[in-house]
Amino acid sequence: MKFKNIKIKLLLFTVLINSFSSVQAQINWTQTKSEKSKISFKLPETPNIRNQELNGIKSEIFSHRDAANIYGIVASDFSAIDVDFNHSDPSEYYEQMKEGSLLSSDALLVSEQSVVYKKLLGKEIVYTMMLGKHEYTYFKRFFFKDQFIYQFTIGGPTRMKQVLLDKKMIFFNSIQFE
Repeated sequence: MKFKNIKIKLLLFTVLINSFSSVQAQINWTQTKSEKSKISFKLPETPNIRNQELNGIKSEIFSHRDAANIYGIVASDFSAIDVDFNHSDPSEYYEQMKEGSLLSSDALLVSEQSVVYKKLLGKEIVYTMMLGKHEYTYFKRFFFKDQFIYQFTIGGPTRMKQVLLDKKMIFFNSIQFE
């Protein structure tokens, strides 16, 4: 009987902790909207924003780091080189972006899958990297819409995977294409 009570208490404690981490993950997230990049999303705080240009491709880069996780959004505008992803196959661009994400010598691709956002097909990769003595897991999504390539990334310590997964769902579900 004691063993059964311990199991029940442990189960309740686990449910409570998981519920708490999910609630903690979403408190006070801030909405960010970019007219320039035609997107909006939520992050735990207002992101750092910077602009860069490379070979005529202008990118708007949003980033945020909290105590455990990093967030990144890159919206690259290909209109200056006359590329429209609604009328071209983005496979080659996707492969290059994926390879660029895995450049670190200790980056390991864990999985790759297609994802859908309101009839817009995208790709998601999951990869790990060692930072110091700790393994970090990253979830990265790529979407190709109009003249833009969008990259959405969240990463954090693998040992805190449940918190990372809770925040991942909030972050990815908050993304809106304008």
